[in-house]
Amino acid sequence: MIGLSILAKLCGVRFATWLDNASTISITTQYSVDEGRPDIVIQVGPDKVVFIEVKHDSSLGQDQLERYYAHLENSSPQKKQLVLLTRSRHSVLETTLDQEQFHHVCWYEISGWLSEAEYQNETSQFLVQQFLDFLKEKEMSMEKITWEYIEGVPAMVNLANMLGTAITETLPEEKITRTAGWNWIGYYVGEETDLFVGVRYRAPLKVVIENDRGNDPTFQRELSLQKAYFFSLNAGEQLQCLIDFIRSSFNELFQV
Repeated sequence: MIGLSILAKLCGVRFATWLDNASTISITTQYSVDEGRPDIVIQVGPDKVVFIEVKHDSSLGQDQLERYYAHLENSSPQKKQLVLLTRSRHSVLETTLDQEQFHHVCWYEISGWLSEAEYQNETSQFLVQQFLDFLKEKEMSMEKITWEYIEGVPAMVNLANMLGTAITETLPEEKITRTAGWNWIGYYVGEETDLFVGVRYRAPLKVVIENDRGNDPTFQRELSLQKAYFFSLNAGEQLQCLIDFIRSSFNELFQV
C-alpha cells in the first residue's frame, strides 16, 4: 500500500484514480520510442500509460519533454500522463509545455514521502534509508526543521565566538578574520593566510585546523567534541579545551 501511495503521488492525481480496480501495473525503465527514451514507463492495465523523465545533475534535452508529450498524444492508450522528476521547480523553464500538460515532482518531495511513511519490516526500512542517505548525499532531500533549531543556531554561534576567544588567547599577536559560508564557520589566522580554524557543517561535531582552505590540505588536525566530552564541561573548561587543541596543533604546525 505504501508503494502504491507514493506511486500515485509521483504520477499525480489523475493517476491515483487509475489505480481503482487496476488489473495489472507494470514498470519499465529505458523504454524506447521513436521520439526518444523516457527513463520510466508505467502501464496500468491495457489502456493507461505514464512516461516519467528523471533528471538530477543534467538538464532536459532539446524539446525532450515536448517530444514525449507528442508521442503520448498520438498513442493508442485512452489515458496517459507525462511526469517530470527534477531537483527543483526551475526545470519548468527548460520546456515550452504548459504546466497543465505534465506533472512536475521534485526529488525533495520523494524524500519527504519516504521519510514520513511507516514500514512493516526491517528490510523495507533499511532499503528506504539507504536511498534517503543517497538523496541526502546528492543534496536532493529536504529534512524537517525541528525545535532543536531554536537552541542549535545560538549554540553554534556561541561555539564560533568561543573559538575566536581561544585563538586570541593562544595567538595574541596574530590577526584573525571571521569567515562563514554554506559549508563552514570559523576564522582565518594570520595575514594573507589560508590557515582555517572552525567547523565544517558536514561534520559539526569536529573543530578543525587546516590550511589550503579545505582544498586537499597539507596540514589538518581535528578535535572531536564528542570524544572530548565537550558538552558536559562548563564554559571555562570548554574554552580551555579549545585553547589546548589550538596550542598543540599550532606548535606542531610550526614545530615550536
